[in-house]
Amino acid sequence: MVSLIHPELYTSLSQWPRGNVGFYMRFRRWLRKGGYGEAALNLYGVAARLALSQIDKPYWLIDPESDLAFVTTVIEQNYASVDTRAGYRKGLLKLAEFLCYTNRQPAPDKQINWAYYLAGMPEWLAADLRGYIMHCSRNWQAADPFENMQSTAGRLTRFPRWAVAHTTLANAADLTPQVWYAYVDERFKTGIKPATLNGDLSAMQFFLRYLTQDGRIICDRFLLIERLREGPRLPKDVPPEQLRRLFAVIETEAAADHASRRRAGMMDRAWFLLMLHSGLRTGEVRRLLQTDLDLANKRARIVQAKGAKDRIVFLSAATVIAHEAYLPLRGPLATDHLFVSYHKPLSRTYCASRLRSYARKYGVKVTPHQLRHSCATLLLNAGAPILTVQTLLGHKQIDTTLHYARLYDGTVATDYYRAMATVEQQLTPMPEQKPANTGQLVALVDALQAGTLNARQRELLHTLRTGLLNISAKS
Repeated sequence: MVSLIHPELYTSLSQWPRGNVGFYMRFRRWLRKGGYGEAALNLYGVAARLALSQIDKPYWLIDPESDLAFVTTVIEQNYASVDTRAGYRKGLLKLAEFLCYTNRQPAPDKQINWAYYLAGMPEWLAADLRGYIMHCSRNWQAADPFENMQSTAGRLTRFPRWAVAHTTLANAADLTPQVWYAYVDERFKTGIKPATLNGDLSAMQFFLRYLTQDGRIICDRFLLIERLREGPRLPKDVPPEQLRRLFAVIETEAAADHASRRRAGMMDRAWFLLMLHSGLRTGEVRRLLQTDLDLANKRARIVQAKGAKDRIVFLSAATVIAHEAYLPLRGPLATDHLFVSYHKPLSRTYCASRLRSYARKYGVKVTPHQLRHSCATLLLNAGAPILTVQTLLGHKQIDTTLHYARLYDGTVATDYYRAMATVEQQLTPMPEQKPANTGQLVALVDALQAGTLNARQRELLHTLRTGLLNISAKS
């Protein structure tokens, strides 16, 4: 039994409005099925008890926003510990989510922290940046608009936030190459890679082109800035031995005694194999719905993938088995997403974070996208035609597939020796062929006759043998 801090804030369960005790018990079961451990279960359970004690309403009349905001105020006023307040606030967020799920209400949309991204910017620039981001949002996947907006805002505002702190920006024409190069020099000193700066440059150039469509004046020379040289890219696939060790770690987690660890391990095994065996992108894994999966026919439908293209991918036997083990543990949810963590679709960073955790156990670094590269490389080296690999990965250009996959040295050697054997055979002089003599032909007929033949075949062979002997006698 968990001891309560400030027990005077709680009322007895018997004094709660009708139905609230059952609602509270369902909330705890919902948390457990969602993968929460005992510590989180107890902490969030206490927060829910506090809320149901302070709000004297049946659960179906509780407003997830205004009523729980009142409880948040009670927590801030009565609990001195920062950790306790933070834990109870998380518990209230889960309670709000469960209220929406139970009462069939849509969960409130997440809001971008514009105050952070646009801090210190002149009003004209802040308005232009927000307008451009909203313009970009028309082409985003409907499944994760918040994450797309947050990612775009972070990438697009890095340079302007630095610029307003180091120079005066009266209008868009003040964003000049000189300001950009000063930004690059400072970022290089902090260890930022050329690829990141090239991403910032592309985002800024697209933004400025957008302004010109509205008749705005910009510094045209900014559009002529060239990307930084990133140097040769090393192979991005993961060596097979490392993949075997990584998968062994995931298998261990999937067999853990602790229920929440075992559930997470089984889910991780399922999406890991989708990436490694079927070449799915992280975003495709996160957006995959239960209805997209066809385990009976060993395939999955990828809807609105990169470039707004749909495609079918095929599933290995191991992938099918992994999903059959995971699906019974998925739990009841308001969403149809295949992969869920704590009742929600996977976040943008979930797969990368889990892979880091697994890979750290044997001292290597593996990213989700490397699994896609490994899929292409393994298939190509196993003899799959390049066009097949291209179709599976959903690439428009075959050059993209070639960039993803590389031939192992052993594969190159095997292909060379196999091809060279054919070349040598073609270049070797053919021995002069002598026609078979009658004796050889008769011996051949005798050998055939020794086999299992029917009456008609034996009759034909006898006639052939007699004819050959007659020819031999005349010569």
